[in-house]
Amino acid sequence: MRVSFVGMVVQEVAVRPNMRIILRSDAELLDEIIVTAMGIKRSEKALGYAATSVNNETITGSRTTDVISSLAGKIAGVQISTGSDPGSSNSVIIRGVSSLSGSNQPMYVVDGVPMDNSAFFSDEGLDYAYDYGSGSNAVNPDDVENMTILKGAAATALYGSRAANGVILITTKSGKLQKKGLGVEYNGGIQIESVLRIPEMQNEFGIGWSGNHTFIENGSWGPRFDGSMQLWGTVYKNSQKLKPFLPMENNIKDFFDTGVRYSNSVSFNGATDVSDYYVSFSQISDDGMLPTNADTYEKYTFSLRGGHKIGNLSLSTAINYASQLNKFATTGQGFSMINSLYQTPRDVSIIGLQDLNDPFNSPGYYYTPYGVTNPYYVLNTYLNTYDSERLFGKFEAEYSFLTYFKGLYRIGLDSTNGEQNLGTPNLKSLFAGTPNINGNLEKEEGSVLVLKSSRREINQDFLITFHKPVNDITIDALAGININERKYSELSSEVTGLDIPEWYDLSNSPNMPSVSETSSIRRLIGVFGQAEFAWKDMVYLTGTARNDWSSTLPKGSRDFFYPGITGSFVFTETFPSALKKWFSFGKVRLAYGQTGNDADVYMTDPVFAQALATASGWGTVGFPLKGTNAFSQGNILGNQNLSPEITTEYEAGLNVSFFNNRISLDAAYYNRNSDKQIFSLNMDPASGFTAQNINLGKIENKGVELLVNLRPIQTKNFNWDVSWNFTKNNSKVISLPEELEGIALIYGLTGGTSMYAIVGEPVGTFKAQVAERDRKGRIVVDATTGLPVAKPNFEICGNMNYDYEMGVVS
Repeated sequence: MRVSFVGMVVQEVAVRPNMRIILRSDAELLDEIIVTAMGIKRSEKALGYAATSVNNETITGSRTTDVISSLAGKIAGVQISTGSDPGSSNSVIIRGVSSLSGSNQPMYVVDGVPMDNSAFFSDEGLDYAYDYGSGSNAVNPDDVENMTILKGAAATALYGSRAANGVILITTKSGKLQKKGLGVEYNGGIQIESVLRIPEMQNEFGIGWSGNHTFIENGSWGPRFDGSMQLWGTVYKNSQKLKPFLPMENNIKDFFDTGVRYSNSVSFNGATDVSDYYVSFSQISDDGMLPTNADTYEKYTFSLRGGHKIGNLSLSTAINYASQLNKFATTGQGFSMINSLYQTPRDVSIIGLQDLNDPFNSPGYYYTPYGVTNPYYVLNTYLNTYDSERLFGKFEAEYSFLTYFKGLYRIGLDSTNGEQNLGTPNLKSLFAGTPNINGNLEKEEGSVLVLKSSRREINQDFLITFHKPVNDITIDALAGININERKYSELSSEVTGLDIPEWYDLSNSPNMPSVSETSSIRRLIGVFGQAEFAWKDMVYLTGTARNDWSSTLPKGSRDFFYPGITGSFVFTETFPSALKKWFSFGKVRLAYGQTGNDADVYMTDPVFAQALATASGWGTVGFPLKGTNAFSQGNILGNQNLSPEITTEYEAGLNVSFFNNRISLDAAYYNRNSDKQIFSLNMDPASGFTAQNINLGKIENKGVELLVNLRPIQTKNFNWDVSWNFTKNNSKVISLPEELEGIALIYGLTGGTSMYAIVGEPVGTFKAQVAERDRKGRIVVDATTGLPVAKPNFEICGNMNYDYEMGVVS
């Protein structure tokens, strides 16, 4: 009889009555155990799809403030873009952009429980837009045992519609049996960062425009530098500044400071034969590269996990708490730090603007009135903070029965409360009578915004698993039900026109606060199953299926079904022992799968909000009005025919390793088609609506992924590992509705440089007005103005996709 189990050495024993078999753990095989969908642990050789697992050493080696940014450049097929501000969010795109609606982020699962990884942004468009970070920032990297990235549709189907763009599984640490006492671990670090490079700037022309020197210009296209002493800026008490007309080549780079990050983490753990516990606390303090403390990030986490076994019943629980405080500098256009910084002429010393007691450095007497101001004033005066508290965790009970069966119930909670505070000063009042008051200062009357938000998610799983070896065949199966509910609420208050120019309080205004409130709720119910057949630990065949019912889809068509099937063949099991000494492992795999992506909330019906009464020439009056309330219908037309996006993917792969895994290769080819894209289509305002969400078009992503691991040096006390990964993804818009004539606006403004979906082109193609060129490819210049001559029509000038991605880790 052949006896096997995940992570154990396969044994063949003679059958006899009252047998008691003790399996020995296989240290080499245990390194190949992968946590897959629903927390099921499977041997790597059984997988018929691509899944990459990284350990704690990889995650914590760079001492980043979050678990995601540490993976950048280390995993084939996964594009990770990190924010520059401390505590900002990360964008993760797996195997290309698949959805035009913008929902291209993967699903995050911590210890079997979904985590809301929504990034929290301010809603100010181009003016004062902020990134306050995403949900995964609450996870302490030192608490993570390993992470697994599931890329393809066949790998993620069991998780339902939220997993259409892949899944990131995070498994945290648990208590371990100690030889004596309890286990204690401390991790700490100090990191220093500085600006690597800035955009290339010209150093030939100085303050001015169109070749003309101007004292108060925010442009740097005046006359050529000649080294002469010249006046510049505004006049204060009959005085004006004097400086040499020379370039300050490092004026922007010198503005930035050295950033410093401190991290500390301590944990305690222990275990007995039937119980285990793990307790941790961490602290991170990050002061970014901007002068002053305008860009700081503080995070504190606490985790408590434990488990206990009573006969056939296993109980476990986890409680995680995170407190985060973000402070950011203003961004976007208008009076923002970065806008003011980059509109400073090349001959103006930026660090010479630090003294805010100098009248010439104040907004009222700043050298230019043209829509920007002293960046040091912005850093010291404008308010922008975000505080959040998060509680997430689970309770889980698993019971073994009838020898081959296990039943599991798991309930998880993820709750976040946040508060955003924004404040801008009353520059109109503060600098009345100054030269710049007739510029943009006159419009800046000051404002205060307080926004409180709350997110709560409850997730429940009911699972039955089955495992039975029958001679050379091993059967594994599971069936389950998932119930998920997500709530979001938001309450904001805003006043404008501050009495005390730089005091940010809602009471500091003669005007009544503008109050708004919004809330949403959505539910998803899914039933799913999986069956796996293994023959002699050599041939594996796995089928999956899930059916979801989503509350965000129209009544009568809320359910959608998606299947998956994978197979793998471990061909080295057929090799003689002599060959296996150098050809350690070989596997080919094939996978097919579908996933669905349901709609966002309230796309199927009209939405109502408290009304405003507008009278031409008399302003706007909000309801309630004299005790009477009113509501108006929104300008987005509901769609009762909306259906989920459906992604279909095929995948083929090869895994080989040589010389006892000192050389290994993981190669994959995939072809993913995402159909019935949910997209906001503009409408003629004469209809009473401006847009409607519809299903349109198809997107294709296909490409290759390569991962090569080498261990050039291996001794008893030292190992040297090198990893190289490569990704080539080709994105293409296959089809769009006829009425769009092959082009759909994704982001931007019609008539300006914008990003589009164009049939036959990659997703995210840019169109812009470009310069005329002669037959030799040279830019045609207007002889009168000296500026390039623009073509009359907008043309394709590039796209947002990389040609390829590659990373090396040593």
